[in-house]
Amino acid sequence: MRLAFTDTMTAAVRHADEEARRLGQELVGAEHLLLGILDQKSAEAVRVLASEVDVAQLRRVLGNKLPHAAEATTVTGRLSFSPRTQKAINSAISQAQAAGESKVSTRFVLAALLEEPQLALAEALRAGGADLDDLARRLRDGAVETEP
Repeated sequence: MRLAFTDTMTAAVRHADEEARRLGQELVGAEHLLLGILDQKSAEAVRVLASEVDVAQLRRVLGNKLPHAAEATTVTGRLSFSPRTQKAINSAISQAQAAGESKVSTRFVLAALLEEPQLALAEALRAGGADLDDLARRLRDGAVETEP
């Protein structure tokens, strides 16, 4: 059974698509997905991140690390996820199912993204002072209020 996203995660995916398009990319990468999550102030992942790093600074750092294409993308409709992003989404779905959740929230997606320590987002989090192992544990433990 395929789990649905929370409303907050659905909005994050929509914003990730917008971020990728703004940068002229044809795929939604992991960093775009994190930028989309960061735009959701009520997101579980943002609440956990805010206790570890300055979220606004993280957004700026990530934005500066991403490549900017010279031309806008010509892809119509929703952009596809990059293979790495799709892998993280699949992992988040598995984590949510294992936790007995009925929907996939931002905390599961961010925890899955942290499984790829070589991503620019992991580098940006470390630069912001985050302990990635502690952050991943807190996200998986779910010790935050759930999101819509």
